[in-house]
Amino acid sequence: FAASACVGFGASRFAVRATVKTVKTVGVAYIAFEALEYCGLLKEARRRTSASPSRRRRLAQSRDYALRTADAIRRDIRAQLSSIDVSRRAKARMERDKAGTVGFGAGAFLGFAL
Repeated sequence: FAASACVGFGASRFAVRATVKTVKTVGVAYIAFEALEYCGLLKEARRRTSASPSRRRRLAQSRDYALRTADAIRRDIRAQLSSIDVSRRAKARMERDKAGTVGFGAGAFLGFAL
């Protein structure tokens, strides 16, 4: 119970820290891009990109490659981590170790609460 409570507490603290850092990073990026838009630098970049057909073609090819790669990664993850299989395995393990499950839940609750 105690070990699971410690693991739950640590996991929840890690999740909270990672989420807060992600939100801060996205917020900073959004503000930076809004500032660039306000200064007119993004409009200038759009104008330069749209001027050359070869640049537009290369940009489209790069975008398509990035999208294909992201889609392939997404499909691989879905194939390896089926939500039904993960849920079934987690449920079976939680039923085998009830004290550990309660400890993990209690630790996670304390980690989120504090």
